Amino acid sequence: MAHKNHELDKPIIEAAKTEFLQNGFQSASIKNIAKRAGVTTGALYTRYKGKDGLFHSLIEDFLQALDEERKDNRKAYMKYCVDKNFDSFLNSIEKEIAGYIDILFKHYDESKLLLCCSKGSSVETIFSEMMKNKVSETKTFIKENIDLSISKMKLDLVELLMNQQFNAYTLIIEKGYSKDETIEYIKILGEFIGAGWEKIFRGSL
Repeated sequence: MAHKNHELDKPIIEAAKTEFLQNGFQSASIKNIAKRAGVTTGALYTRYKGKDGLFHSLIEDFLQALDEERKDNRKAYMKYCVDKNFDSFLNSIEKEIAGYIDILFKHYDESKLLLCCSKGSSVETIFSEMMKNKVSETKTFIKENIDLSISKMKLDLVELLMNQQFNAYTLIIEKGYSKDETIEYIKILGEFIGAGWEKIFRGSL
């Protein structure tokens, strides 16, 4: 069995990233990626299961970072069960947003690939599914730990607030905001989102 030439891995990865970022998954070409990398298409197929497998490999680290952040956030929210301080819950939300922003910019190209260039790939819906699961987990947490008698309308508003938060991540990448611009944008958005949480749990809906 022939051994892979691992010296080819880096140029293939860089070529694939450039091709997908410029053209999106659907219009990207394995032939173009091979040409950019200076390798044969056969060299690509010995490493990846086609265009989709190559695309998925480019965002694996980003997906892992998102999953680890989600697990860390779950631990932070559970602190509320100990102190029952709603300000702690709001602080956890702010910390969570800051954590995701750090990940987006640490893995900027990968986040752009997933959020803006993945249409038609097997990973197209991964981020939206992750966010749906997060919304579901949060609603369950609220019902079990914050307000046992919370109304369906308030839970719908919780979902709306969280969806706006998650949509902001895609908009940030699509608009090409710098990290400083993003921090300012999130600060302003956070004032609206924070006011929404306050209204739901401390207001008179």
